[in-house]
Amino acid sequence: MTYQHIPAAIFGEKWESERDNYVFVDVRTIEEYEDAHVENSIHIPYDEMEDRYEELEAYKEENILLICRSGMRSQVAAQVLSEKGFTKLFNLEGGLLEWTGRLHSDK
Repeated sequence: MTYQHIPAAIFGEKWESERDNYVFVDVRTIEEYEDAHVENSIHIPYDEMEDRYEELEAYKEENILLICRSGMRSQVAAQVLSEKGFTKLFNLEGGLLEWTGRLHSDK
């Protein structure tokens, strides 16, 4: 497997203590992202990851946690990043539907 799954419900509870250990990348649409997202997350829609993955090069040696609504689009993004040589990839299983941590809104 090219990435690991982290259950959203469990990670949301540990978010305060674990957040500095991960780079959060939200792969949802701009509308979804502006509505609510994990604070300090980087926004790159999953269908743009192939063209924009270089924006994450600076974080290649860090743990990257990919986030979407349910955990499906983030798996697609994880696969793209894996093919580009990223190795410390994590998928937020269950996505924001099961997230219990705090969210930030741009609205």
